[in-house]
Amino acid sequence: EAARVHDAVRAFPAPGIAGRAWRYYRMASSPRVPTDDWKNQLLFPDDPFQSEAHYDTPRWVKFAIVLSDPERVYFQDSGKHPFHYEFATQRLTPFLGMGRPAFDAVSLRRAGQQVVLGTVLFPPRSNFVEYAIQFVGLDPYTPDEITRWFNAVKAAVHAGAGAGAVYMPVYEQLATAREHAATLATRGITVTSLDRWVRTSHVYSAGWALGTLKFFTAGEIDAAFSDGRLKPNDILLTDGVPAETPLVAGILSLLPSTPNSHTAILAQSFGIPFVHVPDTAEQVRLRALAGRTVLLRAVVQYDQSTVTVIDAQDSLPPPLEAELLALKVPEPINFTPKQTFGAISAPTDALTPDDIKWFGGKAANYGLLRRTIPANCPPAVALSFDLWDSFLDQTLPGGGTLRTEIAARLAPHQSYPPQITSLKAALAGIRTLFTATADFAPDQRTAVLTALGGFTPGRKIRFRSSTNVEDAEGFTGAGLYDSFSGCLLDDLDTDTTGPSACDPAEAQERGVFRAIRKVYASFYNDNAYLERLRHGVDETKVGMGVLVHHSFPDEEELANGVATLDFRYTFGSTLEGKLVTQLGAESVTNPDGTALPEVVEVFAYNDSADYTLRQYSSRVPLGAPVMGWLDDYRGFLTLFRSAALGWRQLHPEKSRFLLDFEYKKDVNLGLVVKQVRPIPMPAAGTPVTAFLLDDPQDWVVAQREAADVFANHRLKSVW
Repeated sequence: EAARVHDAVRAFPAPGIAGRAWRYYRMASSPRVPTDDWKNQLLFPDDPFQSEAHYDTPRWVKFAIVLSDPERVYFQDSGKHPFHYEFATQRLTPFLGMGRPAFDAVSLRRAGQQVVLGTVLFPPRSNFVEYAIQFVGLDPYTPDEITRWFNAVKAAVHAGAGAGAVYMPVYEQLATAREHAATLATRGITVTSLDRWVRTSHVYSAGWALGTLKFFTAGEIDAAFSDGRLKPNDILLTDGVPAETPLVAGILSLLPSTPNSHTAILAQSFGIPFVHVPDTAEQVRLRALAGRTVLLRAVVQYDQSTVTVIDAQDSLPPPLEAELLALKVPEPINFTPKQTFGAISAPTDALTPDDIKWFGGKAANYGLLRRTIPANCPPAVALSFDLWDSFLDQTLPGGGTLRTEIAARLAPHQSYPPQITSLKAALAGIRTLFTATADFAPDQRTAVLTALGGFTPGRKIRFRSSTNVEDAEGFTGAGLYDSFSGCLLDDLDTDTTGPSACDPAEAQERGVFRAIRKVYASFYNDNAYLERLRHGVDETKVGMGVLVHHSFPDEEELANGVATLDFRYTFGSTLEGKLVTQLGAESVTNPDGTALPEVVEVFAYNDSADYTLRQYSSRVPLGAPVMGWLDDYRGFLTLFRSAALGWRQLHPEKSRFLLDFEYKKDVNLGLVVKQVRPIPMPAAGTPVTAFLLDDPQDWVVAQREAADVFANHRLKSVW
């Protein structure tokens, strides 16, 4: 058989193909030995050294280039050796037996570098006839270095069907690659990202919006909203979504975001479409539409996301436009008005959603976690609206109360949309009243210190916002308010000078009363007030409670994430949803847009569960999970199910509900769930009115194998 194959491949007209085919045949047919896990050539589109395939995600083969022999590429069996370190220290002579710190020193930094590590990425679907190359390194590589190594790897990959190679830099190389993209292009190297292989747009929040499309960079958004260039009824087009995004009609991002970020959850709660558009041609079209009236529609059906942006500037009659905009007027929020509790604090263990009227949604829901998973949820206390009301009733130096001063400053801003520039100035001044002018009376301080008596004085305490218009079944309000940490010992010592007793790196004292005042001030954050104003909320019925527990130090945080899960209790117990996790303390709920999180989808029925990895984190080596796979995910799912059962006991009439969890993996505490809140369910049976808008499309007759002769040969046409 070998002789016949050899004779056959020698008949190939291209001189190099015969030798390559023969070498591949010998490799594939020869018996494998324990060390037969590397080679110097790679095949595209299929190679036995590829990593395990996950649904709709790229596969890869990792490689190393020893700089003393820069023309030779060592491709490792990425099923047997998923990481560079374990392969290089077992197979490459210069690094045999080397420890991890020593190997990192000679592979990740340019100073003293002996080996360049990298990856060949294979596209997730066969319709992409190309592969990608990336190089790992903490220091930026020059265009000359990238060119030299790129060409060496490309020469070692044998690809048919005209497949080309592109450069997909890792996060640490991204800025330099973009800076020198034009230079690399002249050398035949295209700089791109994984978005190139994304099948559809990412819809973080479905819905529709009608408004003027306006482009601002991520760094310009806040200023544009402040000076009125970006208005609440505009649709924002941006190159990245910051953690704090102003309230607008819709958001189109040219860069990916986090599915469970506060911006995404807020958008879902407000009915604001929020999408990422990866297609380069569509991005160019959208940039050209800036300044025009457009209709944005984002739809998710099963696993398919569809984003449509229609230029409606000249085709939408004014009466129809007015009729459409009238549909976007928000319904009033159904919330529980605040009430007097009779004390300023209470332990959270016994709190239920019925206690929102005294402590706010976050604190009231925390009681569910304390009762159902107490070993994985730290003890906490809740500060009631009684403290908030008494704080507002204090007399300011001018003679009036804090409450009356706030009302006077907000009196000109009672209609929506308001004049943004003057409103932002008024809200900034109100927040300053809380943090620089108002203070707690001696009796209030005594009561607060008594309530915090169970906390360690020398350890940071976290004070988290908890209003009665957030974390409820009718309204989420995620990300509208702020949380802060404080040090009890800074208030108990005899001085007011730093550094902080809980953190010597803090030059000033960071007491608990300072933290509470800052939480209170966030009640008048721009987006928080705008959203209450948009929904017509009576400010006199709303208050700020506070949830208090020990802080989670960043250096002790191994991972953090958000899970949004759909629980059904009809024929058995079913749940499905998504867990979005990031390495360390880098926030998933407030991402800065520079890194992708790990995304895992889960479907469970009764006692069985299936986990599907949809996206790797860009903060860990390719192929590595953020948390222990699958033990940590199974552990968290067990905790989420326990909390859901407790939620159902409080709401026995509900056979289906959506819950959102925030969780952490801590070096000392293990798996921790720090928050649970209900996500509003879409109203069933709501009548829908259909509107038909002119949206010209180009259609072509399908030229495919299953088509008939008429379509393929007589009707080749564009419509």
